[in-house]
Amino acid sequence: MSDSTCRILEQLAKGRVPEAIPDDAVCADELRRLAEYLAAVQCFTVALGNGDLSTSLTGFGGPVAGGLKSLQASLRHLTWQTRQVAAGDFSQRVDFMGEFAASFNAMVVSLAEARRDMERMNARLQEELAQQLAMAEALRENQECFRLITENVNVVIWIMDATTLRFTYVGPYITRLRGLSVEEALAETFEESLAPDSRVRVMEKMAQNMERFRQTADVSVFFDSIEVEQLCRDGRCVHVEMVISAITDKAGKLKDFVGVSRDISTRKAVEQELTYLSNHDSLTGLYNRAFFDAELERATHSRDFPLSIIAADLDGLKTVNDTLGHAMGDRLIKGAAAVLLMAFRDDDIISRTGGDEFVVLLPCMGTEAATVLLGRIRACEESYNATEEGPAVRMSLGVATALNSGEVAQALADADARMYADKALRKQKRG
Repeated sequence: MSDSTCRILEQLAKGRVPEAIPDDAVCADELRRLAEYLAAVQCFTVALGNGDLSTSLTGFGGPVAGGLKSLQASLRHLTWQTRQVAAGDFSQRVDFMGEFAASFNAMVVSLAEARRDMERMNARLQEELAQQLAMAEALRENQECFRLITENVNVVIWIMDATTLRFTYVGPYITRLRGLSVEEALAETFEESLAPDSRVRVMEKMAQNMERFRQTADVSVFFDSIEVEQLCRDGRCVHVEMVISAITDKAGKLKDFVGVSRDISTRKAVEQELTYLSNHDSLTGLYNRAFFDAELERATHSRDFPLSIIAADLDGLKTVNDTLGHAMGDRLIKGAAAVLLMAFRDDDIISRTGGDEFVVLLPCMGTEAATVLLGRIRACEESYNATEEGPAVRMSLGVATALNSGEVAQALADADARMYADKALRKQKRG
């Protein structure tokens, strides 16, 4: 067996696809088919690793290709099941993928239990509100009893005059919620207690409920649960859930509003974190592919034209991963992200759309201005590489501009094509 054939077999044994197989190699045709098979499997595996479930392995069979296709089908089904769970279907169960199935099923069971807990908590809140309404009526008879109750719950119970919309009672927990004394809270009107972003919305809702009550005399129209922001003494805004009801006098005239205000800042922080994670790449902190696709769709239907698109591809990532390890590869990806963040403004849309691929959307920017930014990226590369150790960050770049919504898809394709042309030219110069 020739030395060239041995070298080819050695590369294939290490999972590397030979760049070329000479015609005089032993079993050259078979080796080419094997190399084609290995290349297809590698591309398919990388796509799966990056979360791309749309890649096809058509035309290749055998246990390895079959296993990967089966894994892709399982991941697609799991993705669908995850969407179902997100939509509230907690009956979903996974009976494949081994230990992961057990963890997934346990998570769904926990989510179902959490929902039941929330329902029970809501029922308790409703029950508590009913109790507070009863206590409001009893307030006139036993003020001290009411004070003891309200001082020992972790919510702010308040009563507001329905005519003046001024508080007549505010529970002492207001100090822990907003940093105000009871006297300071009583000096505020209901409108003044709300942050500007919540004020208009809540006051409009109150006016609507007032009108409905005048038309129907049904006090239940005031029963509501609303989320608002309130200002604290130190200038912070606190997220609060207000459960509001109303009471009437014996003549049926609206008398007071009774409310329970609960701090939901922790829940809001979790929601914001989940929103951030769903829109950002976990490695670089840049926007992810899902956010990019949504933003590109929004830009397509906006008036922000011309719309320039810069495509960037990190050079040498595979070599770094293969020779120095994936940890160093991750560091190189982070470096590329840092370069792009240096080159663009905070409000520019910089996304990591693939393993080594980045795209920048530049609304209301023409080709000339966008082309100038390519030079800024190069300058930022040099600045970054001059101060950071490890493999240098080098990116191939392409830019294109859409003048209207009908040109957006082509502009994205053109930016990619010019980026690959830049990559080929840079490789030729290095070679």
